[in-house]
Amino acid sequence: MTRYLKKRSKQIRKARQWAIELILASVGITHFISEIQRIQEHPYDLMLYAYLALLLLTGILIILWYLATEKELDLLFKWLNPQSYDPPSDLTTTSVIVGVGLLLSMLIFASRNPLVYGSIFSIYSFVLIFEVRILNRELESCISQSRNRQLELLKNGQNQKDKLYLEGIEILNLYFLKRHHVLRNILVFIFSLVGLVFAIYWGISGLSLFGIAAYLTFSLTIIVSEIVIGSWRNIRNKNLRPLDDELREVTRETKSSALS
Repeated sequence: MTRYLKKRSKQIRKARQWAIELILASVGITHFISEIQRIQEHPYDLMLYAYLALLLLTGILIILWYLATEKELDLLFKWLNPQSYDPPSDLTTTSVIVGVGLLLSMLIFASRNPLVYGSIFSIYSFVLIFEVRILNRELESCISQSRNRQLELLKNGQNQKDKLYLEGIEILNLYFLKRHHVLRNILVFIFSLVGLVFAIYWGISGLSLFGIAAYLTFSLTIIVSEIVIGSWRNIRNKNLRPLDDELREVTRETKSSALS
């Protein structure tokens, strides 16, 4: 099951790897250190510290994006077993994945200017809406085929492993397709525009108050958004954990029976 989807999803993983390499190539720990040193050389300015907070949050956002997508790919490879599903490998899908990586790397360097950051963050949030729509379309087919396959296997005999895989499929269906991921990204996009409006006023008036408001809006948007999706992931993982344990136990019993 795992080998099949990994083989068929080679292009997706390759595109994601390009995105990761793009981020790692453009962003390093030295950038964070140099920015902290630069700010320490200036007189106290609340806007500079708001910028530094956003810079760190953006770095955390990139790390979470990497870890979460890696985890979710592994879960899909483990629990799904579609009959004849062909993972997307066209130019559009590859461009979207690489584009997200490019925008994330650009956010790091755009943090110095709330107007530039707001523009890129708004584009990033808008692209994510379409990325999730594409993902949902593909997963709907993949999950449906996997569910039908497990139901067909159960018709031919009561197999504990098939029951566990069916339960795992339903948990993934709840997380990927029933949760409001698109709505979450739409709200992120809306608040990114709110922050962009503050940044525009900052650019026009030169008042640091609007710049700070823009930085705070972007920072709070990232924090709240990650808390929401983090809670969804925790529920998913909590529900999958006992299935994982039971599946390992069933597999162990099966191997012991075969050896005896």
